Amino acid sequence: MTDPSDEHFLKEIRNSSHQVVILERLLNGYVSVTKNSTMSPLVAKLSEDFLTEHYAKQINQRNWAIRMNTLYFIEDFHMKSFAPLVKEKLCKTHKLDQETQQLIRTLTSLNDPMTISVLAQYPEASVRLYIDVLKRLSPITRLQELNTALLNQENNKPLKYASISFIGTSGLTNFLPQIEEEFQNQDEEIRIQALKTVWHLQHLSDPSLLIPFLHSTSWQERMFATRIVGKLQLSRYKEVLSELLGDSVWWVRYSSAEALTQFSDGDVLLHHLAVHHPDRYARDMASQWEISLIGSEKQ
Repeated sequence: MTDPSDEHFLKEIRNSSHQVVILERLLNGYVSVTKNSTMSPLVAKLSEDFLTEHYAKQINQRNWAIRMNTLYFIEDFHMKSFAPLVKEKLCKTHKLDQETQQLIRTLTSLNDPMTISVLAQYPEASVRLYIDVLKRLSPITRLQELNTALLNQENNKPLKYASISFIGTSGLTNFLPQIEEEFQNQDEEIRIQALKTVWHLQHLSDPSLLIPFLHSTSWQERMFATRIVGKLQLSRYKEVLSELLGDSVWWVRYSSAEALTQFSDGDVLLHHLAVHHPDRYARDMASQWEISLIGSEKQ
């Protein structure tokens, strides 16, 4: 691929009657194959120097597809000069359609956290969109927004849910104390997401925090608690896993058996349970996982 910083190339671009098309395709290709290229100063400078005037016209076109593609390019090329214009357009809209969502993503990529407060104006804003926003913030701004979201002073459940989810998938273990506090949340969905995040983080300050969830009336809470037990190899809960192998919900039985396989003596435990567990469904599940373990050992 041509190096976009090459002086000869830049001279050719300046003299070309098709400079917009050529540079747009080149930078787009460069962005797609270069790690962290959306933050590349070179890409930002070239796009600002050669594409600003063109995009300023395109972003106001009547054609929806042209406006959307322009927003994608502004985001990908990290063109900060467009932040005021994108913000202006965002403030004028009153519905969360596809274009508004892309305005939010584009402005966030330019590191403007106001988009979170804008999203809060739309009760229908999805958790997925909030996660998209968090992904696009700079690391420092993101940490600030995550802390604010966990405090939840604005009572914005989708944002809090998205923040807890993002912390888990991003491996942000520094937030573990705040996540564990959510185990006491009155909202079951938040508690379940907190459990899922602990499972992703593979850390837990106190194993006894799982006791209420292992005996919860919510099968989702029981399921994620067993997954955490297996992931962290919390041997104190082997007996509980054996009991939950006979749970009324298939997913809980499955995750309990899977958790037992994480222990060094998991094969022995499963063999014993496949023969002696009082519940026939538990025996079946233990037998299936025992066979699975034997098969994996032979490979």
